Amino acid sequence: MSTDPVSSAANSTSTTSKSSTSNMISKEAFLNILMTQLKYQDPLNPTDTNQFLSQLAQISQVEQLTNISSTLDSIASSNSASSINQWLSVIGKKIGVTSTTLSTGDQVNITPAADYDKVVLNLTASDGTVTQQTFNKGDALTYTYTGSNPVTLSSYALKGSSVVSCTNSVYRLVQSVQSGSSGLIAIASNGDQYPLSSVTEIKN
Repeated sequence: MSTDPVSSAANSTSTTSKSSTSNMISKEAFLNILMTQLKYQDPLNPTDTNQFLSQLAQISQVEQLTNISSTLDSIASSNSASSINQWLSVIGKKIGVTSTTLSTGDQVNITPAADYDKVVLNLTASDGTVTQQTFNKGDALTYTYTGSNPVTLSSYALKGSSVVSCTNSVYRLVQSVQSGSSGLIAIASNGDQYPLSSVTEIKN
């Protein structure tokens, strides 16, 4: 009795099984293919049992990895939604950033490096016009910008005729929060963008 047609069908089905498994077929589809192989295999030259067990182990591993991936995606999605809701509360507040720009509602805290008599804050507009704000010793060294056009800031302190350097801590008012390619981004009044991952402080 010739068994070539049956053998060819079995080999063809086996090839289909390997190809489909590599494409991550479902466990149900794999079992259907397995039953077809058993049904049409050559009785005089049966397929190696170890091959079936190996294929079954592989499809089980693929299913487990798929389930793990789905779980991780679900967790990531949940964390992302929670993160967005958390950062939406930042709108209308000020965030500490590394910047020399002030726009409407932004604030700067000035810290002299040594003793001083007075502090001078320079606000430079885009046309080069400079406005000065002077703070005497004992004044609060905090300034909130109320102008409509953004300015660039710099400051220095004076002790007698000696110049004392100052550190400027800038807090920018958040107008909106949006999602970008690098994550969530805070938008300042003038449109400047700051990744929320770089925010050092949040204040009212």
